[in-house]
Amino acid sequence: MTIDAPSGLLYLLSVGKEKELILRVHGAMPGVETLAGWMEQGTVVSLQISHEGQPGTFTYVVNFRHVVAARFAPYAPTRISSF
Repeated sequence: MTIDAPSGLLYLLSVGKEKELILRVHGAMPGVETLAGWMEQGTVVSLQISHEGQPGTFTYVVNFRHVVAARFAPYAPTRISSF
């Protein structure tokens, strides 16, 4: 099964972690204002992500109450996800 390329990479740093979690997001990437709002409100969000070597996408639920920093990057096949 072929899936479309990810729309971008989402880097999340959670409370108590030293390294960022890197997610390959499919579908619309949230804007900066949306992401900031999720963090301020502690919103729980379902994201469609993929993992290299796994067929298809799956739903990953993120509790943004525990996210202290987030950043976006364009998807590139040379960048790998950490999940």
